Amino acid sequence: MRQFSPQFEIINKIKSIVKKTGNLLGATNQGITSAIARKIQRTAYEVSRHKEKDAYTPPYLWIAEELQSKDIQIFKAAVSYLANIAVNEHKYTQEIITILKHNGNSDIIEKDEYIRNKVQWIKNMVQQKKENNL
Repeated sequence: MRQFSPQFEIINKIKSIVKKTGNLLGATNQGITSAIARKIQRTAYEVSRHKEKDAYTPPYLWIAEELQSKDIQIFKAAVSYLANIAVNEHKYTQEIITILKHNGNSDIIEKDEYIRNKVQWIKNMVQQKKENNL
């Protein structure tokens, strides 16, 4: 315990300085009054009940930007991530397929073929999920 005593001495000195300056500036050591506590609680409750409504951007749109990459590995990774999102999040499936088809009209045959295969894979997986749920 002896090794920690210099650290605690420093902390105690800082505390005493803060106490002294607080009293000099007109602050009191009474802490939070009940009126202030109620106001804090009321504000916290109102903030938790009425969250701001910002525009939500689905994460697949950020990934879709990577489809413009000239690096084939980044392109394939983006297509794979989009395909996985499309299979697992049904509300985004049609939008992702549309984005992929739109980007499938490139000059590079390898990219076009990769997109066609992934779109077909998405459709097959969605169909399998529908059949398994019924």
